[in-house]
Amino acid sequence: MKLSRVLAITLLGAVAMTNSAMASGTVAGTKITNTPTLSYSMEGTTKTLKAPTSAYVVDKVINFTIARSEVTEHKVVAGTTKLVEFKLTNIGNSVENFKLSKWHNVQNVKFLSKKFYVDTNGNGVLDKAEKVDAPLVKKLKMDGSRKIWMELKIDPKAVVGKRSDSGILAQAVDKAFKPYVATKTNRMGVEDIVFADGKVYAPVDKARDGKISMWYGFTIKSGDNIKLNIVKEYEKVVKDPVNGTKNPKAIPGAQVLLKYQVSNKTKTEAKNVKFTINYDPSKVRLAQSKEIVEYGIKKSYFITDSRGRETGKVVETKKGTITFIFPNIKPGVTYYPHTATIIK
Repeated sequence: MKLSRVLAITLLGAVAMTNSAMASGTVAGTKITNTPTLSYSMEGTTKTLKAPTSAYVVDKVINFTIARSEVTEHKVVAGTTKLVEFKLTNIGNSVENFKLSKWHNVQNVKFLSKKFYVDTNGNGVLDKAEKVDAPLVKKLKMDGSRKIWMELKIDPKAVVGKRSDSGILAQAVDKAFKPYVATKTNRMGVEDIVFADGKVYAPVDKARDGKISMWYGFTIKSGDNIKLNIVKEYEKVVKDPVNGTKNPKAIPGAQVLLKYQVSNKTKTEAKNVKFTINYDPSKVRLAQSKEIVEYGIKKSYFITDSRGRETGKVVETKKGTITFIFPNIKPGVTYYPHTATIIK
């Protein structure tokens, strides 16, 4: 017997596809079957033989990315709350769940709390119902994306000019929300696990570990509405020509004292501070030292610090105008301008 010069071997592949995928490729768990047939002719007889069917399962590829939706650096005010946005995209070949965790590189700024809000309905907007701290992104389809918002509470004691990074770490998890473990050896008939994710920030995630991180930078700035506080501590009559110091009234010849508080309740030092008090010289005059009956310091105008010590500089720039010139007022510091006048 001799073989025909035409020997045809045809492999007919029957592939069962459960879902179409774009960049993700064939869906994990898809069974691929191949049924080869052998056609040939010998001594004028054509025959066909079926070869053993081969079958294998498409393995699961865990691959995803996290992108920042905003500028990478933010300037924030100490004690405020900041909301930033991320975009998680599943570029693997299966519908997946992802567990979110919180990390930050504490360089100079602390964060008192951190929450994650997930766009569960996929409309791209943080709805009121979604403002719940969410540790999971569930059932993210192949080539699908989901927005995630990170809310940070900035330490009220954070110092202006200091900076830290803070970010998100996402990890692929199974149906029981437990982290996947990459399969060590290939099994043709079983769905293996393959990590294909990249490395973003080495201290937090590595290449092909089923984790991806992303972050924003935060630098403390001065408050947009930064201002000093001015409070009138008292305005009182301390002596008059009729009653003396016992229940004095605001009559001609009476001495009237004014005391203010100028305080810096911000985190930024205030410079070149001037505080001016105007009085009508036709109705009142400045008290003379011998007329002042209250104060340890016998002057008609002066500044004291929180300990009662005289400080700063005060000048009468013109008749009826007193200007208090302070040293630089540091955060948390209060100074007290005083005046003593006599009603004409």
